[in-house]
Amino acid sequence: MLFLMFFIELKLVMTLGFTVILITSYIFYKKKIGQELIIALLFAIGITSYYTYEYTSANLLFGKINLFPLVSWTFGLVLVRELYEHLHDKYRFLLTCIIYWAGLFTVEYLGYHFWNIRLNSNYPSFLGLGFMHAQVGMKAFYVLAAPVYLAITDYLKVK
Repeated sequence: MLFLMFFIELKLVMTLGFTVILITSYIFYKKKIGQELIIALLFAIGITSYYTYEYTSANLLFGKINLFPLVSWTFGLVLVRELYEHLHDKYRFLLTCIIYWAGLFTVEYLGYHFWNIRLNSNYPSFLGLGFMHAQVGMKAFYVLAAPVYLAITDYLKVK
């Protein structure tokens, strides 16, 4: 898949790669990730149908929903839940959130500055740090998505 990114748009390669990983994981670990995958997908549909993601480069849309953030959010939230389930520390919720925030800020920074993944907007960056250029509500969602997702999946006793 990485070889493809030299010939095809990076967001498309990432979308295909994340989709293949999610489908393969579901096929092999259906009982293990089925519920968390559905809840993550609902989260992703909620945010991508509410907020219009339009990038400066190619946009692959399903209706008005951009598939890159839809698949990326789904993949990321499933990954966060899997990390959470594999930690057995008494502070695993906090530790998972810290890892999520570090990963989120790193991916956002790399995406904006090195991979040239940019929204077609002029919003200021998160705390002036040079990444996460979006409306204030979106910035709040980005920061709170994983903690809320983990709280909901815990409440629903997702295993």
